[in-house]
Amino acid sequence: MVTIETCILPMSGPEPSDRFIITADTRRRWSTEEKRAIVEETAQESRSVSRVARRHGISPSLLFRWRRELSEGAQASAPGSEPTFIPVALPAPAMDRVPQPKRCGIIEIELVGGRRIRVDASVDVKVLKRVVDLLDVR
Repeated sequence: MVTIETCILPMSGPEPSDRFIITADTRRRWSTEEKRAIVEETAQESRSVSRVARRHGISPSLLFRWRRELSEGAQASAPGSEPTFIPVALPAPAMDRVPQPKRCGIIEIELVGGRRIRVDASVDVKVLKRVVDLLDVR
């Protein structure tokens, strides 16, 4: 887009001169169809992105950005691209009996005089020896 403004400025001299102010917008506007057509040129095997960009007077980075945007837009607008949930049926967990604490072997010690001591494997050996010594004395 180019705009030209005219303004008349007083000058020293007999006649005023016209002065032109030219404002140019160097940004080009590309329609989606134009972008898509340029991006499709890069899809051909013999065409490099840089060569296509030079031919159209754009930078290669802009062309790469258009490729990314158009591919993301195609993925977003594709039917079924939204995540879907698939029902999964799992078998019920096998209900075993409640696990019983393992009972280690019980040791029964019979002392003189009919006294008995029953202990399991988790007994402290030093404590057991003291108990046996105390009961054996009596």
